[in-house]
Amino acid sequence: MSRQVPHLVFVFAAMLLAAPIAGAGQVRINASGMSFTPPTAPLNLGDHAVWVWTSGSHTVVSGTTGTTAGDGRFNSGGGTNGVIQARFSWKTNQLGSLPYYCTPHFADGMTGTLSVSGSGIAVSDFRVTEVQFNVPGGQDLIEIANVGDVTGNFGRYRLSVQAGFAVEIPLNDLPVVAGNRIVIHANASGTTTATDVFLPTLPDLPANGSVALYVPNTRNPDLTDETQIIDFVQWGAPGQAHETTAAAALFWNVGDAITGVEDGRSIEFCGDRGEYGAAFWSEVTTPNLGTSGNCATPTVHPTWGRLKKLYR
Repeated sequence: MSRQVPHLVFVFAAMLLAAPIAGAGQVRINASGMSFTPPTAPLNLGDHAVWVWTSGSHTVVSGTTGTTAGDGRFNSGGGTNGVIQARFSWKTNQLGSLPYYCTPHFADGMTGTLSVSGSGIAVSDFRVTEVQFNVPGGQDLIEIANVGDVTGNFGRYRLSVQAGFAVEIPLNDLPVVAGNRIVIHANASGTTTATDVFLPTLPDLPANGSVALYVPNTRNPDLTDETQIIDFVQWGAPGQAHETTAAAALFWNVGDAITGVEDGRSIEFCGDRGEYGAAFWSEVTTPNLGTSGNCATPTVHPTWGRLKKLYR
C-alpha cells in the first residue's frame, strides 16, 4: 500500500536548485591537554572547522590577543573558565591563515591555526544517503556516508527529525573512512559499533517527515542556523521540520518533498557530492542501508563516482 498518492513523483526541472553548489566538508580538531590537534588545520573556503573537547576545559577564540573577545571572527564563548566537554563549529568564510587560541591556556601556548584555501584540500564530508521510515515495529534507519576524500570523525554530530530537538552521537570518536557509511538506528537500543549507532532518544520517522544533519556544536546549538546544517531530506509532504533552514543553506527547495514511497521501501541519495535536493533522491525497492546501493541515477562526479564503485 502506498503512503502517498500519486506514486513517487520527481519533477526534475522544478526540484533542481538554481545552480549546483560545492559540498561543504568538515575538518575535525581535538581540544585536549594544552593543545589543539592538528595545530594547523587545512580546509577549503566554506568547509566547517569542528572542535571537540576530548579533555580539559577550553575555549576557541579567533585572533592573537588572548582576550575573551578575540578579533570577532569566531568565538566559542565560555569565559575564562572554559567549557568542559564542549563542541564548537565554524563555517569558514575567509581565505588565509586564521589564528585562534584557548583563552584560559593562552599563556601556556594553546593556540591553533585554520589554513583556508579556495579549493583543493582533501576533507571529510558527511551526508545523509539513505532513509527507511515509518517501518512497522519501529525499525527506522538512517544511513550516513562519508563522501569526502579522507577519513572523517562522526563523533558528536547531530541528527534532528523534529523542530527544536536534536540528538547527538554519544561518542567523541567515530571514524568513518572515505566512501564508507554508518547506519543510525532510531528509537532503538543496542551496542554501538563502527558501522551501527543506536539512538534510543531519536524519535521514529513518520510517513511525513524529514532528517536534518548538523555539525557538532554545544556552544551555539541553534537548529535554525543555516551555517550549521550540512544535509537534509524530507518526504511525504513539504513543510517538515528544518525545511526553511535547509533552503537557506541551499540544500533544499521550499515545497519539495519525496512522495509516493511504497511501504517497506527506502529512499536513497543518488546524486554527486556537490549536489543537493529532492531531484537527486530515488525510491529503493529493497532497502540496503550500509551495503550496496540500488541508485537509478548514475553518478558522474569523479570522486563520488569512484567511491560508489569501490564501496557499493
